[in-house]
Amino acid sequence: MSINLTLNIINIMKKTVIIAALTLLTAGIASAQKPVEEKEVKVNYVKDFQRQEPKATSIQWWRIDSVTYKVTFRDAEKSRMAMVFSNKGMETHYIIENHYPHAITDTVAHLYPKYKVTDVWARKARSKMTYQARIAKHTGFLWWKKESDPKTLNFEVDGKFIGE
Repeated sequence: MSINLTLNIINIMKKTVIIAALTLLTAGIASAQKPVEEKEVKVNYVKDFQRQEPKATSIQWWRIDSVTYKVTFRDAEKSRMAMVFSNKGMETHYIIENHYPHAITDTVAHLYPKYKVTDVWARKARSKMTYQARIAKHTGFLWWKKESDPKTLNFEVDGKFIGE
């Protein structure tokens, strides 16, 4: 095979990989939650948030769907938190960082062996506390990793698995 033909094949392969990567990146961005300015959020949601968390910092609002918004922030103690506002009410998420409860990681390892825990939070909705864990499969190679088939699992406060 000549050197020119080999170089042409390599150039075509490079272009194909770049186009595929850009396509996947664009698709991932399009399906994600959309960050929004505070002025785009329903006024009563913003007022409720400001009343409950007057010392919040690092505030970012997200549109989940046409009637649901999430705000992520750091509270007065610098803990990561989130609140979700919708027509159904409000729920508070206390983000658990670094060390997840063993009951959750053990359940995921047993029932979902191809998944990894990506996030865990304590969820307070209508005065009831539960845990939720986001899990996903991780695929890819070398420097390119992709999450697929994400799921949200529900647990009682004592770690008992409720379901997806």
